[in-house]
Amino acid sequence: MNEATRQKGPLRRLFGRIAAVFSFLYRALFILSLLFGAFLGWMLLSGGPSVQVEDNVGLVIAPTGALVEHVDADPVQQLMQRWTGEPPLQTSVASVVDAFDRARADDRIAFAVLKLDELRQAGLASIDEVARAAERFRASGKKIYVWADMLTQPQYALAAQADEIALDPFGGIWVEGYSVYPNYFAELLDRLGITVSVFRVGEYKSAVEPFIRNDMSDAARDANAAWLDDLWTAYLERASAVRETVGETLPAMLSDLPARLEAAGGDLAATVAEAGIVDRLESLQDFRERMGEVVGMAENGHGSFRQIHFRHYLRATDEQAAAASTGSRIAKIHVQGVIVDGFGEPGTAGGDAIADQLLRASRDDKVRAVILRVDTPGGSVLASERIRRAVLEVQEAGKPVVASMASQAASGGYWVSMDADDIVAYDATITGSIGVFGLWMSVDQGLEKIGVHTDGIGTTPLAGKLRPDQPLDENLERVFQSGVEHAYASFVERVAAGRELPIETVRDIAEGRVWSGTQALERGLVDRLGGLDLAIDRAAELAGLTEGEYRVTTPATPQPRLMDALQFWSGRAYAALSGTGMDAWLAGWARSHLQGRAQAASLALIPADPRGLYALCDCQLDHGAAGLPRTSLPGAAR
Repeated sequence: MNEATRQKGPLRRLFGRIAAVFSFLYRALFILSLLFGAFLGWMLLSGGPSVQVEDNVGLVIAPTGALVEHVDADPVQQLMQRWTGEPPLQTSVASVVDAFDRARADDRIAFAVLKLDELRQAGLASIDEVARAAERFRASGKKIYVWADMLTQPQYALAAQADEIALDPFGGIWVEGYSVYPNYFAELLDRLGITVSVFRVGEYKSAVEPFIRNDMSDAARDANAAWLDDLWTAYLERASAVRETVGETLPAMLSDLPARLEAAGGDLAATVAEAGIVDRLESLQDFRERMGEVVGMAENGHGSFRQIHFRHYLRATDEQAAAASTGSRIAKIHVQGVIVDGFGEPGTAGGDAIADQLLRASRDDKVRAVILRVDTPGGSVLASERIRRAVLEVQEAGKPVVASMASQAASGGYWVSMDADDIVAYDATITGSIGVFGLWMSVDQGLEKIGVHTDGIGTTPLAGKLRPDQPLDENLERVFQSGVEHAYASFVERVAAGRELPIETVRDIAEGRVWSGTQALERGLVDRLGGLDLAIDRAAELAGLTEGEYRVTTPATPQPRLMDALQFWSGRAYAALSGTGMDAWLAGWARSHLQGRAQAASLALIPADPRGLYALCDCQLDHGAAGLPRTSLPGAAR
C-alpha cells in the first residue's frame, strides 16, 4: 500500500503543478482583461490623451464615411476603430459645424483645409449646415482651402464652400446630377413561382413597384421628376455659393462633356479647371508647401504644414465650450434611419428609444423645448405612431416641439412630424409620401415546381393560412387591405388635424406622393424653409427664451434592458440556425431589398411591423459616383 502511494506521488505532484500553472494563467488573464476593459472604457469616455492647440496652425477638417445628423455606430465598433486607427464610418454634422464655429474666433487658427477624400455620403441638408458654418468662418476673415485628387458629387458640394479648390493635375471631379433607378423583380419572382400580394393606398406609393413591375410606372416617373428637379436646382445653388458662375458652367460642361474631354486630350482635370469649376491644378506637396508659407512646415518629418485635425481640436476646446453652456435647455432628439419597432439597432430609429427620450424631456424641468431632428424615409407605422404620441405628451407638458426636417422626412418621417408646433424644412428636403402599404409573398407555386406540396386542416377559417407556402387566403387579403386603408385614413386625418388643413386638401396632396421642401411649403405641409439654426430660434421663441439663456443638448439614446437584449440576440441566433427554408430566405431577401432602397447606409434589416404596415418612402437617391472606387472614374490615374 505504501509502495503504491509512493509510486503515485510524482504523478500527483506533476498534475498538481500543471493545475497550479493553469490557475495562475487563468487569474492573470482575468486581471489583464479587467485592466484592458478599464483602459478601453477610459479611451471611450475621455477620447484619449489631452491635446494642445499650438499658435498659428491650419485646421484640417476631414469628415469620413457618411456625414450624418447623429453618430449612432456601435460603441464597441467605435472603440475598435479608435484602437486600430481606422477612419470612423460616420461623422456628425455638428462636429464639423462646431469646429468651424470655434475656430473662427480662435486666433491660433490661421485657416481651414477641407480634406474630403474619405467622405462617402452627404445629404443636401448636411451639406447646407456645413455651408452655413463655412460662410461664418469666411466672414471672420479666414480662408478655407481644398486640395483633392478626385471629387465626387457630395464632395464637390462641400468643396464649393471653400475660397480655393486645388486639384491634382491627374485628378478630376465627377458630378452627374440626381437619379432614381430601382431594380425591378417581377419577372424574376414569376420565374421562381413567387406570388406577390400588395396592399396599398395612394396612386404614387411606389415602394412596392419593384416587386410587381418590370419598369417604373408613369405616375411614379412624373412624381419623381418633379422633386428630382428641385433637388438638382438646390445642389447647383450650394455649388455656386463662392463661385457664382458654377450654377451655369457645371450643367453646360455635363451636357457637352465628351466633346470637351476629347478637345483636352482626355484630361479631366484640365477640362474642369478651364470651366472654372476648380481654381488651380497642383500636386499635394506643392499645396502643402504653399500652406506652409503661411503657418510654417511641421517638424515631424511628414513634409506637411503645421496643422491640427478637427477631432483633436474639438477635444482640446471641449472644456471651454462646456463652460460657456449654462441655463435652460432645448433638447434635440434625432429620428435617423428607418423607423423600427422596439429600441432598434445602430443605423435605425427605434420607436421605443425615441419615445423614451421624448417622455424624459417632457418630465425634465430644465428642458424648455424640443427639436425633433428628422432624417428618415419612414418605416413601421406602429413605431411612427408611438413617436407621434410621445410628441403630444411633450406638448401636453407645456413644452413646444419644433420638427426640423433634414435631407428626408418622408412617409413615417412625416408621420412623426405632423403634430409639431412648427415644421422647418430645407428647400431640398424629401418629404410627404403620405401613404401606407403592406406586402406579402407566397412561394407555393415555386415549391410545387420542385415537388413540394402543402395540405392540412385547421380549427378556424384563418388557422394556418398565414403561411408563405400556401396561396394567400381571400379572407386574409380582405383583412390586410382593410388594415392598410384604416392606417391611411388615420394618416390623412392626423395630417389634416395637425396642419389645420381641410381633409379634402390633404387627400389631394397625399396619395403617397413625394414632395421637395419647396413644394411642401406651397402645399402647407411645412411652415417655413430653413436649417437647424432657424428651428432652434423658433423653439426658443415659442418657449419664451432669449439668446444666451439656453443651450441645445442631445440626450443619450436609451438602451434596452438586459433581458430584452438577451431575448433579441437569442432570437437572432435562433433565426440564423433555423431559418434555412425558402420562406426565411425570401423574407430576408425582400426586407433587405426594401431596406436597401430606403437607406443604403443602414446595415440593419427592416424589422417586421407588428401589424405588417409600413409608411415608407422608396426615395433612395443615386448620388452619382459617391460609392464607386476612385479608380473607376474617368481620368483617375491612381
